[in-house]
Amino acid sequence: MFASIGGVDEFLFRALNLAGTNATLDVIMVLITTLGGTYILALFAIPLWLRGQREATFDFILILVITIFLTTAIKYLVDRSRPCVDPTFGARTLPGYGCATEPDPSLPSGHASRAFALAGLVALRFRWRAGGAAMAFATLVGVSRVYMGLHWPSDILGGAIVGIGIAVLVEIVSRRVVVYQRIRKWIVELIPHWPRRKSA
Repeated sequence: MFASIGGVDEFLFRALNLAGTNATLDVIMVLITTLGGTYILALFAIPLWLRGQREATFDFILILVITIFLTTAIKYLVDRSRPCVDPTFGARTLPGYGCATEPDPSLPSGHASRAFALAGLVALRFRWRAGGAAMAFATLVGVSRVYMGLHWPSDILGGAIVGIGIAVLVEIVSRRVVVYQRIRKWIVELIPHWPRRKSA
């Protein structure tokens, strides 16, 4: 299994897999990986929704759904084992965040694909500072997965490629395909609008 990974991949993994070596860093990495997984949509979509950018919110939700399904399909097609599966390999993990909590295959990283997909749309659609911050966060999410011993660095790269590719595709479709624009508008208008506060 490990021979097929490649020396560079294993070297980078060893350099970044530092789980359990620093308590403060452990907490930070768990926080980042949690935000990049469970709360990833809330970080991006809710602020847009509250600002009245309902169509952009729809695009973000669509990207997340597509990314989850495509990433899952690729995972089981490739079927690469996580570095923490083989106890003799010596991957560092944290209590409660080991391979037992991650039963699916390793490539591509779901956390990375989702984070980079949403960050990619931010970079394509909004100001470069927002895009840069979103990409930096997505990179940290990827690093946290290797730090915790749950992914190879190439899993993160694969997730980034998948995520950014989906973001580019959705952005092109949302700008050029009239049918998509009409369907999106119809769905968005079905959702009740929250009353906006009147400015003093």
